[in-house]
Amino acid sequence: MTTTKKSPRPTKQTAKAVVKTRKPETLVVGKEELSYDQIWLWVNSKAGGNLANVKIVPLDNVDLTSAEPVPFGYGGKTGGVRQQIQDWMLKGIDGDMSLKTVLGKAAKLGHSRKKPVCLHALMHGGYSPSSSFWMTPYVRLEVQS
Repeated sequence: MTTTKKSPRPTKQTAKAVVKTRKPETLVVGKEELSYDQIWLWVNSKAGGNLANVKIVPLDNVDLTSAEPVPFGYGGKTGGVRQQIQDWMLKGIDGDMSLKTVLGKAAKLGHSRKKPVCLHALMHGGYSPSSSFWMTPYVRLEVQS
């Protein structure tokens, strides 16, 4: 009696998708101060010059649960312009963290879109190099996809 060996069935090969994730382009202060022109150059080169393509991202050293989430800019009048603009930059406007939305609303309070002082302060750790937190970034800019 002969036995027939069954040959194994060919297995169906399925291709597996490879998902590559890219880190978004970001701008965060390093060892040197960024000028307003450098910030705009980054927006123009990395976000197509469109402020709606850029979001403001608070860093881990920001306490979003506190009435004073960063150690500067909250010493003036409660609910004042600087505090309001910083809160919009740190918490967004109705959940919208885009640079376009925040700067658009802040412009109505007299904040410059081309030289956004509050954004510069949050990126650099204060409103002046004499700040004890100077060159400690509290936000970064990130290209939205």
